Amino acid sequence: FWGTIFIGAIIAMIVAIPLGLMSAIFLTQYASSTVRKWMKPILEILAGVPTVVYGYFAALTVAPAVRDFAVMLGVSNAASDNALAAGIVMGVMIIPLVSSMSDDSIAAVPNAMRDGSLAMGATKSETIKQVLLPAALPGVVGGILLAVSRAIGETMIVVMAAGYTANLTANPFDTITTVTVQIVALLTGDQDFGSPHTLAAFALGLTLFVTTFFLNYAALRVVKKYREAYE
Repeated sequence: FWGTIFIGAIIAMIVAIPLGLMSAIFLTQYASSTVRKWMKPILEILAGVPTVVYGYFAALTVAPAVRDFAVMLGVSNAASDNALAAGIVMGVMIIPLVSSMSDDSIAAVPNAMRDGSLAMGATKSETIKQVLLPAALPGVVGGILLAVSRAIGETMIVVMAAGYTANLTANPFDTITTVTVQIVALLTGDQDFGSPHTLAAFALGLTLFVTTFFLNYAALRVVKKYREAYE
């Protein structure tokens, strides 16, 4: 059930976390100053694109391509509006959130830690994996949490690319909806406060609140653990 109602956000994070983290590592550790000067603003422009533009792109370009790919794999019942298309486009949309905060956190790690690791004979990749990323983990986790919240609360892309039908499935090629879309649908129109639709909307809102609360709690535990290790 949990995988179904948040399937779009899960797919988005599978896309955004690796790409956002790798882009931050590239910009801080491998890119020249000229490349960084141009690439960082270009990457952050993605955060300013209206979600309706992403929605049109997902509905008109990504969703048909995903459906054709599913048919090529032998999935005969692949929907034209599907969760995978919405998740991919949401992942692209939130890459700047993960990348920007990870970039700042990695750049804030003291040079002494980086230089000490290299002086001990570690390679650059080993220094990144064993020193920089653990030291920058609190900021990286913060960026990921912000991106998760952004993906969970997204409505426009899901409506345009994944459909409007509540479907209990874990198949990414099926039509789905999200909690936020259902809340809007249930509260649209003149409803009595005690009507089943209104109560269902409040129940979904409570589910969303509890889920994000536990996500934040888990992140704070991780941050506390690594802060103690590097203080």
